Parts: sequence; C-alpha cells; structure tokens
Amino acid sequence: MSRSRRAAATAAGVVLFATVLIAAFGFVSLLLDEDVIVTPSLGQVPGVIAVGASLASMALTIWVRMPASGVWGTLLWSGLAAFLGYLAGLGVASVFATADGVLALSAVGRAATTWRGLVVIAAAILGAAMALAIARGAGENARWPWERDDDE
Repeated sequence: MSRSRRAAATAAGVVLFATVLIAAFGFVSLLLDEDVIVTPSLGQVPGVIAVGASLASMALTIWVRMPASGVWGTLLWSGLAAFLGYLAGLGVASVFATADGVLALSAVGRAATTWRGLVVIAAAILGAAMALAIARGAGENARWPWERDDDE
C-alpha cells in the first residue's frame, strides 16, 4: 500500500471520527440535557484539547496498524487509543485549567465511566473502519457481479 493511499485513508478516517464525535456529543448531550463536561469551572478548553489528543492518538494508531494488521485488531486498538487519548488530554488540560488535581481526576473519571467514553470509542471504531475500507478498496472500482470478467 502506497504512503499516499495510507495517508488519505487515515485522514478520511480521522475526519469522520471528528465529525461523528462532535455530532454524537451534541445529540446525546441534548437528549440527556447534560453538558459533555459537567465539572464546574473547567470551561471549553479541556474538552477541545481532549478531542485533539483523541484525534492524534487515533490517527497514529491507524497509520501504524493499517499496513499489516488485521481489521478487527485495528478497529479495537483505534477505539482504545482514542479513548485513552481523550482521557489523557482531558486530564492534562483540566489540571492546567484549574490547577486542581482532584477536579481534573473527577472530570476524567466521569468521562471514563459514563456515555462520553462510549461515544469516543464508537466514533473511533467507525472512523477506523472507514479508513480501512478506503485503504483496502482503493485499488479496484466498484462493480456489480455481472460486470466482472470472470470465466465460469
């Protein structure tokens, strides 16, 4: 697989991940009438940094695992990497935003044990699946079974 195809597939997967993650956070937050980060005095910056860290860790995982790894392993590792990246980014940004480790730990614990963590994992798996589909199917054009030149 060429580096350009791998880069394009990784970029498309990360863009889908970001889009689904932001939309899902918005929809679930609206349905539950609850903020994504409910820890008081944090603001929006830790959430933005958490999503950025999650995107970076997912992109790196897809890039590294795509060429020779199996599909299921890549999907699961991408979901785990995005989840852990989100938690790490949220924790570090929360400490810098409030200078309070307990408050940061509270935000991370809540993100890890509620619907937020599941949303991150699901969006990452969906984005990784798209990246793999693009990478593995980019060499062929889509055809109906009767369009193939197979000798029967």
